[in-house]
Amino acid sequence: MQKFGIIGEHLSHTFSPLIYNELFKKHGVNATYKVLEIPRDAFDFIVKDITSDLAGYNVTIPYKSKIMGYLESVSQDAKEIGAVNVVNHLKKGFNTDWQGFRKSLENVKLKGKYALVLGAGGAARAICYALKKMDIDVYITNRTRERGEKLAAEFNLRYGVPSLSKVALLVNATPIGMYPNVEEMPSIDLSRLSKKCVVYDLVYNPRPTKLIQEAQNRGLRTIDGLEMLIQQAILNLRVWSLDELADDLERNKNWIYESLEKVRQS
Repeated sequence: MQKFGIIGEHLSHTFSPLIYNELFKKHGVNATYKVLEIPRDAFDFIVKDITSDLAGYNVTIPYKSKIMGYLESVSQDAKEIGAVNVVNHLKKGFNTDWQGFRKSLENVKLKGKYALVLGAGGAARAICYALKKMDIDVYITNRTRERGEKLAAEFNLRYGVPSLSKVALLVNATPIGMYPNVEEMPSIDLSRLSKKCVVYDLVYNPRPTKLIQEAQNRGLRTIDGLEMLIQQAILNLRVWSLDELADDLERNKNWIYESLEKVRQS
């Protein structure tokens, strides 16, 4: 049996096992996908052992950058981003976060001057990389100013908060509001955003997040992280040479929304 999984910390929120295990079952693939939590103080000591027998795995908060030092090689875009979210059987790291994010915005018309990214972690790095590829003028802000300024300098972006009325896209690339902290949301004054602004929360559990709810209450356009998760999963499956499953997921996404709704209500 092939083993896949996701490594990170505090992973009770993740829907990844549901997606991949359902696909394995549907296609008769002898494989399993598991959650592999690693405490921060144990990461350096156990990450190699935990991942040694995996045919592929995902990486999430807070290890997207740290994992790079434990891989055989890293794709060029992942190097430029400074973060990896998927690894293949050859222990090569890739970044499908930025591609999944860009893909999720393909049919969205942005109306405004700037994008504002909240956060400076691995996810924020991928989002900034994607937005630069899309030729969008980007500001970033972060609770830890030093870390945010460092990322802004690396990507040649602006640190701080622009005039919110001119923001076309607001992206929450932090874990704020993620299950179980469902009553939290980033500290941003939504009332100052233009009605044309798109509020994008990478958090997909809960669905909707408090940020998305508040934005919708103000009549703003919103996108949650589930579409990016699905687009990213399609790309991950291709990294793992599971193209038949990737093609199926690309054609049939509705079952995921239905399955997740059942989980949410249970």
